[in-house]
Amino acid sequence: MSTKTDTETTCWDTFNQVLSAGVDRIILYGPPGTGKTFSALHVNKTPGKESHRLTCTDDMTNMDVTGGFLPSKDGFEYIEGAAIKARRSGGRLVVDEIDKAGGDVFATLLNMTDSAESAEWEHPVTGEKTYPNPGYTVIMTTNVEQIEELPEALTDRFPVRVRIDRPHPDALLTLPTHWRGYADRMADAGSQRMSLRLFQSMHKLTHQMGEEKAAELILGDRAHAFLEAIRIDQFQSS
Repeated sequence: MSTKTDTETTCWDTFNQVLSAGVDRIILYGPPGTGKTFSALHVNKTPGKESHRLTCTDDMTNMDVTGGFLPSKDGFEYIEGAAIKARRSGGRLVVDEIDKAGGDVFATLLNMTDSAESAEWEHPVTGEKTYPNPGYTVIMTTNVEQIEELPEALTDRFPVRVRIDRPHPDALLTLPTHWRGYADRMADAGSQRMSLRLFQSMHKLTHQMGEEKAAELILGDRAHAFLEAIRIDQFQSS
């Protein structure tokens, strides 16, 4: 079942167009479980360039971002963090759950994501001053529903923000054909929303216990509505 009309431009089309235009600072926001992180890591990536990922938490430190000393066979060795690796290689830095970053880490990330002219970083051991190499791209993801929930200091650095309101088309292909339209609609259904991860888990269970029992186990009281909806979808597409 198709989930896109011939004239419809989806959030994923917009994301691809933004990357193709060479925009190197992007925020993907919206409901969880739609493939934001996977797409940020892999979609339209420059061949030969790596993606480096940071997942923000309250316990995250600047060691994850810029680096720090770690034990080695010769004592201690300075290991560069994900942001510095991406800057050096001209690769892509993906920062997940940016709204979860603590104050110190957030301040460092602001520097790491600033314009190339302003994002100077001095190596704490060698004193080397570095700037991002050409190709360096930063994609941040967050599950906030409104972009205004993010600090202005951050959004000012990321003028392009795309609200992701549906699962990625490639991710939908992992589901049974007759589920795809429903999964697409429910990704951004407010209090009734159902994430792609939920459908993927339910699909795994169907191999052992069938569709109806899998739906009852995962969805509980919502199982009947789900089963009825996909029957209607099947009827309309036949």
